[in-house]
Formats: sequence, C-alpha cells, structure tokens
Amino acid sequence: MNREIETILKALNETPRLLRELITEIDPELYKKKIINGKWSIHEHATHIAVGDVYGFQKRLKDFKRKAKPIFEPLSGDNFDEDFFIKLELEKTVNDFFEIRQQTIELAKAFDPNDWNKLAIHPEYKTYTPYIMLRHLLMHDHNHLYKIEDLGFGIGHVK
Repeated sequence: MNREIETILKALNETPRLLRELITEIDPELYKKKIINGKWSIHEHATHIAVGDVYGFQKRLKDFKRKAKPIFEPLSGDNFDEDFFIKLELEKTVNDFFEIRQQTIELAKAFDPNDWNKLAIHPEYKTYTPYIMLRHLLMHDHNHLYKIEDLGFGIGHVK
C-alpha cells in the first residue's frame, strides 16, 4: 500500500474520535435543534457520518474487490426517510462508529495493488478509483464535522 493511501486511512481512522469529541463538547440542548431552518441538526449530521460507511462505502469497497469495473450511483442522505437520521440514538450510533470505521479500513487494507488500480463508472466523476472514493469519504467526514462544529459553537450560539 502506498503512502497516499496510508495517509488517507490514518485520517479516516481519526474521524470517530473527532466526532465523539465534538459531540461531547456541544451543549446537548443543541443536538436536535434546527438552527438553520430546513437544514440538518447536529444530531442528523453526526448520525449521517456514523452510518455512511455501512450504507455506501463498505459496499463500494466490496464491489471494487469483486468486480472488474463496478458501476456506482451517487450516494445521498436524500435516499433515506426524512426522519431516518434523527431517529437514530446519537450516543450509541457515535460509539458504534468506531467499529464501523475499523471495518471500512480493514476492507481497504485487504486490497492488493491491482484492486487499487481498478476503475469504476460513477456519473459524478470522470475517474473513480478506490483511492478517490476513500479521499471523498474523508472530505465527506470533514464537511459534516465542520457543520457540526459551526452549529455547535458558531451560529448555534448567535442570539
């Protein structure tokens, strides 16, 4: 495994810790509050990050491993019932995320060099490889972590 992949996997390994840290530092009264009308709450962003691997990224890694040229559809929180993420129990979901993310990382570590070079068809990407997918997962994590931080410490505190 090359250094770029190892760097992404190390960063992905940190997301559950960062998520738990943010959640424990934020006032629980803000968790389910719709701070921005029509947008997700802290609770929804947190549970979305924590279950995203199970509903999309682990399956994609398995498809990259098994198929010569997998075909993927875009992933979206819109694919779930409107109240799916808010109904998840926050503390349990965040705690479970440590194991879920480890499973994702272990799937990636099982790749051989040929697996890393596979191309997939994805309508939103000109080129889509396992590395690009994992980099996207990291950016997805950090995008939602930023939103949680902003809702919990920034605009969530504006009166």
